[in-house]
Amino acid sequence: MKFRNPEHALRWAYETTNRPIVKISSVNAMRGPDREGETGADGELTAYDRHAQAVLILGLCERVLSALHLAYVTVQYGREASGFDLLARHLAANFGTGMHSRRGIELIIRTYCGQKSGLREIRKTLSCGMLKAASLRNRGYDALDMIHNQAMDILQREMEARDMLDSAAHSPAMGEMS
Repeated sequence: MKFRNPEHALRWAYETTNRPIVKISSVNAMRGPDREGETGADGELTAYDRHAQAVLILGLCERVLSALHLAYVTVQYGREASGFDLLARHLAANFGTGMHSRRGIELIIRTYCGQKSGLREIRKTLSCGMLKAASLRNRGYDALDMIHNQAMDILQREMEARDMLDSAAHSPAMGEMS
């Protein structure tokens, strides 16, 4: 399977690994003589093949990304809490001395990753004024943007080298000709 970009591949990989391979409703169909949908003879990947490819993508991330970048990927795309500790420590270091509210830093990370929360909630959690909360949120977003861009650059190179990306999808010249 080819992907448009590393973000598309990561979303697909985490979504695929979180889905069961065999649906309960299809268990009854497996008892019967007609099992044509399992072979993938029409060139389409089977559920097992999709899971295997998803695990290969996640394994590639583990091999080529640093611990910080991998923590970012697991939080942003995998929605896993395992990367929060490292990301929170990194942001706390970026904020400098005097900023020690772990819950506030985690809220900034969660908001960056799509959780619905406003600046007032961040301000309340950080126990500071609106300007300070906005400044810290923006600095946190800038640091997370940098981690995101670095991780996607690394994965872009690795996935292109392994021919996992659709060259027509990210080539502007090819898109204009179509």
